[in-house]
Amino acid sequence: MEAEQMVAVLRRLRHDFGNYLQVILGYIDLNRPEKARNYIQAIVDELMSERNIFESLEPEAALYLYEQLLEARDLGIMLRYKGLLFHSWNTLKKQNQPFNTLASLSSQFNSIDDNPVIQLSLSEDQTGVTMLFEWEQPRAGRLEVLVEELK
Repeated sequence: MEAEQMVAVLRRLRHDFGNYLQVILGYIDLNRPEKARNYIQAIVDELMSERNIFESLEPEAALYLYEQLLEARDLGIMLRYKGLLFHSWNTLKKQNQPFNTLASLSSQFNSIDDNPVIQLSLSEDQTGVTMLFEWEQPRAGRLEVLVEELK
């Protein structure tokens, strides 16, 4: 990964971390310790769900999928990776996936107040990388997309 990409990811992480701390301080200032505790627990849960990216993939693939997760947040979508059974991450990168698919889905979630959570499983066979998107709100749905190597 190039230094510029790494700096962009680190800048984003620092920004998010600062926002988390400001919200926690706000709850403390308002004497709402239970709200602060619940918010901290939600952050811990989010970090735990992201852990599998870094533990199961090579470093370049892990950083690429983490960048995709951050871009999904910019769309207002909380992306959660489930199964990561693939190796051809460059195929995804060349086609800016899963972000492009999430961007095309995002209009479906405009009617809900909370950021939708979309579970994504990635698997690979001889035809390409299959992305399986699943969500519960505003109503349960799923979408399977095959990402083939560009020729």
